[in-house]
Amino acid sequence: MRVVWLLAALAGCGRLDFAPPPDPADAADRCAAEAVALGPFGAPTPVAAVNTPMEEDDPTPSDDGLELYFTSTRTGGLGSADVWRVRRNDPAAPWGPVEHVQELSTAKYENTPALSSDGLTMWLVSNRPGTLGDDDIWVSTRADRESPWAPPVDVAVLNSAALDRAPSPFLDDRALLFHSTRTGTTAFYVTTRADDASPWSPPTLLASPANGLRGWVSPCGLELYFELDRGTGTGTDFYLARRASVDEPFGASVELTELSSQGFDQDIRLSPDRRHVYFASNRGGNGDIYEASR
Repeated sequence: MRVVWLLAALAGCGRLDFAPPPDPADAADRCAAEAVALGPFGAPTPVAAVNTPMEEDDPTPSDDGLELYFTSTRTGGLGSADVWRVRRNDPAAPWGPVEHVQELSTAKYENTPALSSDGLTMWLVSNRPGTLGDDDIWVSTRADRESPWAPPVDVAVLNSAALDRAPSPFLDDRALLFHSTRTGTTAFYVTTRADDASPWSPPTLLASPANGLRGWVSPCGLELYFELDRGTGTGTDFYLARRASVDEPFGASVELTELSSQGFDQDIRLSPDRRHVYFASNRGGNGDIYEASR
């Protein structure tokens, strides 16, 4: 597994037998930038374009900032929580109207969607018919950004008879982190694949950080943002763990106090440059989506 991770890291960072291209936005430069820790986020603000008196949850931005997917129990859906989205033509523009993504939704419970780096693959979690356990990871694709999503397919190799939730792709979508209760306690697992056409490897336990929920891994795999349950029934808080390379374990976790509240703060997702964050929280009295920048 050590060799697989090292090769994946080098391939993802553009260091296999060729010099990095001069474009400053290439993968090598992005991985070098990711090795630098960033400062705290500013004060979170509600994303007014998507919030309602009902519950909004699981925000998932596209890498280019032009789409934001989320789940909601608002009226007009098919079930207890459906997939919705907002779109825009420029990352600096306001969001357009909320759209129901019917092809990803069912009469059951959908949660924690996650987009591939090109925006053409969607991993999501559901207890729809065909689910093996409490929640399964499903995958859907689309031909382009204007096309509808194909019917989701259960990713059997990743799922168990327990709860499997919150997929987070990284390393150019050749690695995926998720959390599972398959061993009786909540833990993070990682799976890898050689390319988009290859099957996922059997999931491997990520021993540390322990008991994490709904993690997001930065594109080159050097940072893990996640939430921890306080164990008091009063809420969850956000944490960050870092490592020098994907061939090493994550270091000690640090609480992101600037994002946490006294309530339930969950489903943290960042932009690829780690400078903008979306998350869900009930700090305002009901489940809403928030954002912050640094």
